[in-house]
Amino acid sequence: MDTALKNGDFAKNSSGKIYSINAMEETLQRCKILLTVRQGSFVYNPQLGHRLHLLRTDDERLQGNALVLVQEALYSVPQVTVESVTAKVENNVIRLLVNISAYNQTEVLEVNINNEEL
Repeated sequence: MDTALKNGDFAKNSSGKIYSINAMEETLQRCKILLTVRQGSFVYNPQLGHRLHLLRTDDERLQGNALVLVQEALYSVPQVTVESVTAKVENNVIRLLVNISAYNQTEVLEVNINNEEL
């Protein structure tokens, strides 16, 4: 069991207290962190995160490359299976819909990559 996070800080309930989350919520939170943090940017664990910034909007292999990079980022979460990744380019931003399964449940995570900011 872990503590809920929101916007880089502890999430609080209506009473202003931090709260715990269940195994599935913890797994989703971990996946979101791994798909948000660029690999090498966290000094205490340089392996943490993703290399999604390597994706290019004009790459005809975008779907396949996105799948490989998402699988790589989530490899350290043994409970998770990446079922599929859908990549769409909108206004030079790559939008990924990541379909994962864990604990007999499926979830879709959305990730946006704007390589102009990197």
